[in-house]
Amino acid sequence: MIVAALVWDPASQARLRYALSGQATVRFCERQSEVIALVENNLAGVAVVDMRDRDGQSTLPMVRHVRESYPSVPVLLYFAISPDTSRDVLAFARAGVNDLVLRDVDDLRYSLRTALSSAADHCSARAILAELEPLLPASVLPMVRYCLENGRRSMTVEQVADALNVHRKTLVDRLSASHLPTPSALIAWCRLIISARLLEDPGRSVEQVALLLDFPSGTSMRNMMKRYTGLRPGEIRENGGVRCVMHALKRELTVVSGGPGGGNRAAS
Repeated sequence: MIVAALVWDPASQARLRYALSGQATVRFCERQSEVIALVENNLAGVAVVDMRDRDGQSTLPMVRHVRESYPSVPVLLYFAISPDTSRDVLAFARAGVNDLVLRDVDDLRYSLRTALSSAADHCSARAILAELEPLLPASVLPMVRYCLENGRRSMTVEQVADALNVHRKTLVDRLSASHLPTPSALIAWCRLIISARLLEDPGRSVEQVALLLDFPSGTSMRNMMKRYTGLRPGEIRENGGVRCVMHALKRELTVVSGGPGGGNRAAS
């Protein structure tokens, strides 16, 4: 993952670089045009910006542009709280920033990594859900959205049902009535999509991704990938990562034999 960071004071740059070491490559920018160029040319998947650039100009127009034109790219606002900045927070929130990171408060290694990962997952979920929407009934979309946004942790069907404020049987019945994979299978597919996105980063090993996503082991993740896609992690990485898993999921959702979604069903 490459992060475009419009963070120009040395202390904040050092904190950001340390917090994201091993997780992302940080490209520091001094001007808004540099961030936009990285995003437009698909050279950065996340933007971390201060409220003002080195020249003292507000970054609000740039945030609006990125969020409107490139909604799949999350934007984190990284700033020091003060009477001046607190007045501007609402405007940035309305412009669509995905999360707020307070300087000297939230920029610890764990907190910053969590904020970055969460923002990336939510943006990725929106893009993936838009692609899957034509294949899924409206009643199922909230479940898929929740599983994509929270795919970094292992979840049971009961936990997903509780989060959606429905009974477990309701989820089972909805999917069964639409001839879709079982709830546990859909949860697994969503976790595989997140896994594949992380595997697209060449510096990540299977064991590292498994640890990030709360799998018991790298072997456990390998087995799930093989079970649902028929491919090993290395093959998924070589064949496009998320694109590869999405292709397999779409095939599963549209297969005719045994009804749509009848291929690799897992027990609920």
